[in-house]
Amino acid sequence: MSWRLVGKKEIGDAIRNYQLYANALIFVAVFGGFGYLFARDVRRSAGVDPSMAPDPIEFVGLLSFFCIIMIPAVGLMVSYDAIVKRRAGGQLALLLGMPHDRRDVVVGSLLGRFAVFAGSLLAGIAAALVVLLVFGLSPPFGALVGFTIATAGLGLAYVAIGIGLSGWIRSPTWAAIAAFGVFMLFVFVWRVVPDGVVYLVSGFEIPTEMPWWRPYVTTLSPSVAYERVLDAYVFDEAREGYPTAFGAVVLLGWTVLAPLVGYLRFDRTDL
Repeated sequence: MSWRLVGKKEIGDAIRNYQLYANALIFVAVFGGFGYLFARDVRRSAGVDPSMAPDPIEFVGLLSFFCIIMIPAVGLMVSYDAIVKRRAGGQLALLLGMPHDRRDVVVGSLLGRFAVFAGSLLAGIAAALVVLLVFGLSPPFGALVGFTIATAGLGLAYVAIGIGLSGWIRSPTWAAIAAFGVFMLFVFVWRVVPDGVVYLVSGFEIPTEMPWWRPYVTTLSPSVAYERVLDAYVFDEAREGYPTAFGAVVLLGWTVLAPLVGYLRFDRTDL
């Protein structure tokens, strides 16, 4: 299938221009650094009072806190220019002259760019495990597996959003601006949007009892959905009023709908 060829080309390009190595180095440095800081803290606490040593699962919580910002940034960075840059440079016309159609370009770009992201993420987690084992700590393997799956899902959602933007927008500059706007919206601004919606719907006042749909609106952000998935399935701290499976549904929805919308626009416009 030709989308596989597009995906392989994306991976090959990432290797040739050192993007894969650069991303992997960032993840290795960050995750390995957090592993070192956590291991040092455990040793210091154990030297004073063993009962005060941090629980190993706190290391996963430390990583996930940083990933709420890092993963959206990296996911959008590796994907927002996948299609629009080739369109602006004239490479897309050459690519579509081969046995590929526009759907192949979208699907192949999505899977290829996600493979680059996933390889970097796994390199970072491997580095963190090595650091913990070198310091003689027992990593929380079960929690790390759940964290890895959830974080890969978050990365896939943002890569999909980046691909959707790249197919929808014709200018690389505007695609970069849109990607930054998406990052700011879903990572930071969206946390106050649901309360604003409630305020408007309630006649410009805060009701004494929040409507049932507020948790659903809150979780529409991929970043918030990621937090809910971790709370429910990794840390076993599901929040009351938030449906535990809805976060996973939101991540899947962004993964499918964002590139689909971008493809529909991309398929109806001239190169």
